[in-house]
Amino acid sequence: MRILHVTEAMGGGVLTLMDTLSRRQVEQGAGVEVWFLPRTETPSDDELQDMFDERVVLQPLSEDCTGPKRYLSLIGAVRNAARSGRFDAIHLHSSIAGAVGRLATLFIRNRTGVIVYSPHGFAFLREDTTKFERKATRLAEVFLSRFCDGLVLTSDSERKLAQSHMVGASTHLLSTGIPKERLRVPAVAVRATNDRPLRVGMVGRICYQKAPWRFATVARALKDQAEFVWIGGGADTDIQRWLLDPAVKITGWLNADELTRQIDELDVLLFPTLWEGMALSLMQAQAQGIPAVVSDVVGNVDTIVHGSTGFVCSTDDELISRLHQLLTDEKLRDDMSKAAVEWAKDTLLDTRVGAESISIYRSISAPDEVALSQ
Repeated sequence: MRILHVTEAMGGGVLTLMDTLSRRQVEQGAGVEVWFLPRTETPSDDELQDMFDERVVLQPLSEDCTGPKRYLSLIGAVRNAARSGRFDAIHLHSSIAGAVGRLATLFIRNRTGVIVYSPHGFAFLREDTTKFERKATRLAEVFLSRFCDGLVLTSDSERKLAQSHMVGASTHLLSTGIPKERLRVPAVAVRATNDRPLRVGMVGRICYQKAPWRFATVARALKDQAEFVWIGGGADTDIQRWLLDPAVKITGWLNADELTRQIDELDVLLFPTLWEGMALSLMQAQAQGIPAVVSDVVGNVDTIVHGSTGFVCSTDDELISRLHQLLTDEKLRDDMSKAAVEWAKDTLLDTRVGAESISIYRSISAPDEVALSQ
């Protein structure tokens, strides 16, 4: 099978997913290409080549990281790909690539291959936009859902959300995950000692979506019980606006090995995000045996087993009370740590994502043949 992935969001979690998905697909014998628009946080070409499997073809579509004209390159590339006959499946990732890509193929009569779309967090969930913008974005998603062969959602809650808004659209669940090498059996999180306080952390970019002010609020309330660290970085203006607080330490951007080490040193993960698709950093923390206190949003509710591997909370007060409960109960932390590793081993690894994604593409292109083979 020949597969093309297209995204305008080549950074953060989408970048990690592109690496994981393409790697597992070539392991299944597929020919895979990744076409992308670079962003300011996109690694260099050499860094990308080192990151991705050598069998994956990487193709930047523009040298411009910010200008609107670069989307013309995206339109032309998707149209040419859909007419070329080179690909059995074209998989669009993130909102802009999903919208531009589907619009680009509307009037192609001789289109080849299936076209599917993964939002990785629907844009109409964003709380940093107006109600009008969210409604317009939702209506656009409903309209555009008619013009691709299927939506591929990365969590059960995201799929249910799509089904409730985009009635009649073909939806498919692709359970993403993290490499099995990141699994800790048994859990190896560093426990607090007499000379080190308990440590609570958040992993992610410092931006509105991740609700850094909520993290700071909890840190101020419980600063006498633990130290709080934000693992990641962000714009100076966002740091000054939301995390210029003596109760919170900020690590800045880290490489993969440093990130793993920092997560290992946590006792609890505090993940108060406003919206998600399926957060890889949260999955990684579970695989490293870190119990989590998370917000009640799409994706988070699929990653955490409430009361077993962590707590899902609806308000800031609940975030504070549940974190306080974990910080004051060592046995509960240990029990949740062990449960998190077992849960991750059973459900949060990426070992099946290659075969399952290819099965989804085939089920869309030839549903009768797939049904007979099962």
